[in-house]
Amino acid sequence: MIINSLKHKSEVKYIGTSLLVSGGVALYASHQGSVAAAQKAPSSLDTSTFMAAPVTELSDLEGKPHDMRTKMELMIMRIQSEFCRALEVEEGEGCKFTVDKWRRHNPSEGGGVTCVLQDGKTFEKAGVNITVMTAPLSKELQASMRARGKKLPEDKKFSFFAAGISSVIHPRNPHWWFGGGTDLTPYYLDEGDVKLFHGVLKSACDRHHPDYYSRFKKWCDDYFFVKFRGESGGPEEKLSKI
Repeated sequence: MIINSLKHKSEVKYIGTSLLVSGGVALYASHQGSVAAAQKAPSSLDTSTFMAAPVTELSDLEGKPHDMRTKMELMIMRIQSEFCRALEVEEGEGCKFTVDKWRRHNPSEGGGVTCVLQDGKTFEKAGVNITVMTAPLSKELQASMRARGKKLPEDKKFSFFAAGISSVIHPRNPHWWFGGGTDLTPYYLDEGDVKLFHGVLKSACDRHHPDYYSRFKKWCDDYFFVKFRGESGGPEEKLSKI
């Protein structure tokens, strides 16, 4: 799914195959409880449009506003909210996302926010989820990293941080199917959709480096290639023939 998210109250577009959603960011009644909980204590961070309070304590985020971990968590929280609101606008009245904020078995290692919309007129089921976690780096992973050339001192302990957003969307229309980050797996192939999908990906990559699209596309082609069938697992092979 290619996401071009703009600031609050601006037009927000989510483009992938033949779906185009436009709409402002709004706070729906179904989410007021979770958002209000995030605002009980005065904060310099505006979390009013998030689907739930951030996974990390607000005081920790406020204390490190320029830290990449803080920027990443706030960014995916914002994208999750904008994405969910746009899907709710597309779905129409009567069907909203339910929100589940959860913690790992060891709460100090983080958690996530799961948002699910189901049994709608447009979407059979849609999930937009984020995870923010940090945990000790196991000895097995350290050994694997050293085997690949990473220099890690044997006498030190290490931890890792991971934060991400994922979406899986099942519209009732069988021509559409969205999953993961940027994969396209339609039930019925539409060449126009494939061209649009790759065109938006290339435009996004070209904004950063002219070689990114060809380099990253090769990675994806190799990853999704089904060896025993001798073909790609997605529409990339078809694209090469268009």
